[in-house]
Formats: sequence, structure tokens, C-alpha cells
Amino acid sequence: MSTDTSAPDTAVAHLLLIVDAESLLARYPQPSLAADTPTAIEPGFIFTLGGVHQPQAGDEAWNLRASIGQAFHLRGRTIALRAEHSVLIYRITLTGNDVLSPPELQVKPAQNIPTLDLENLDQPIAGTADDHFWRFTHLAPGVETFGISFMLVDTECQVLGYFQREIEVTVTEAGAP
Repeated sequence: MSTDTSAPDTAVAHLLLIVDAESLLARYPQPSLAADTPTAIEPGFIFTLGGVHQPQAGDEAWNLRASIGQAFHLRGRTIALRAEHSVLIYRITLTGNDVLSPPELQVKPAQNIPTLDLENLDQPIAGTADDHFWRFTHLAPGVETFGISFMLVDTECQVLGYFQREIEVTVTEAGAP
């Protein structure tokens, strides 16, 4: 884990991994409660957004376009209208280290988060929280398999289950056909 905040953010490609928590818990009502043995999930519960992600149907594969050396920042979120669930990615594994560098957890401490001032609703105030994300770098064009392990937690930070999904990642060089 790193707390280095000196690296420039200009070449970073941001990816958002979105988990459909309600559907996932409905499909897997008794998930693993052990981080070392997460429940393997089938496609259909994870969606990805990001400028370098070439969208396609399903979550079986990601198609990314990036320059060699370009960094990716991967964050996890849930579809939760009342914020009743949160997703925390706790481990990422790769099939190799030829296409992408080993993912490393990064933390930016005490980042400002805007919130409403309850006494003056049209004026935001700043709260703080640590920003955490997984950073990896594009090393070469090719295909690797990402093993993403994450937990779903409730509003009391109680773990509802540990899950794991393998996703094939194809990375092509930006500007390539």
C-alpha cells in the first residue's frame, strides 16, 4: 500500500467497477464470510465505466486502450440508491505481469468530500475521507486475467459477503487500429 500523492494525475485512466449489490445478494443469499475463500460469481453483476474502457455486453471481458506506461486507477462502487451497501476491493491478482503491472493499493489521505450545510443548503461544506484505489500500469499490448476479490458491507460496516470474479482484460495501445 502506498500513500504517495506526488505522482502527476495527467496520464491516469480512471476505471469504475460498479457492483449490482441487490442482485448479487439475491442470487447468492449465503455468500462466503471468509476473505480467503470468496464466493465465485458468474457474469452479470459487475459493470465498468471509464474513458479507456471499450464497452461491450456483459462483464466477461474488459477491452482497454492505453499508451504504454499509462497508469490506471480502479475504484469500486455499488448500485445502491440509499447507500445501504458498499463494495471494497481487497485483492486483485493477475495471470502474469507482461501486460499490466501488479496492482497496488494506493491511499490519498484526508481528501475533501463536498456535503450539504444543513443550515445553508445552497452552500456546500467540505468533509474529509481517505480516497483509496488500485493502481496498475500498461506495460504491453495483450491479454491477462484479473482476479478481483471484493466484499460487500452494510451501513454498519458489517461484512455481508466476500466475492470473487475473474475478468479477461485485453489492452491495446492507444492509436492502434
